[in-house]
Amino acid sequence: MGLRAPLPGVLIGFGFVGLLTVSLASLSYALAMRVRTPQEFGPVINSLTMPAMPLSGLMLPMTLGPRWLDVLSHLTPFRYLVDAVRDAYTGSYATPHMLHGVLVAVGFALVAVTVGTRVFRSAGA
Repeated sequence: MGLRAPLPGVLIGFGFVGLLTVSLASLSYALAMRVRTPQEFGPVINSLTMPAMPLSGLMLPMTLGPRWLDVLSHLTPFRYLVDAVRDAYTGSYATPHMLHGVLVAVGFALVAVTVGTRVFRSAGA
């Protein structure tokens, strides 16, 4: 398709994936400790992740979709991460997308780890 991602862009993408992994793992543990049975965990996670994937713009940029969907996608943190990784892969490092992506990734990681830690401590684990 013609994409030639520079090495710094790929490494930045790995950084975003690392922060997202820490964030989602923390929230996943917190949610797992809050559900009553292990069988409830799967449906709850699926009901949260299924709408998040198309709204992130991972498959297609949201600017190509209807305006209402583009506006709705700005309510998910994943949208900003996907836009930032796209810019990194094209070698555009000093863009508003990159700034928003870094701020959202770090903020999301801080909030998620804080929530996960509090739930873990309150459970007596």
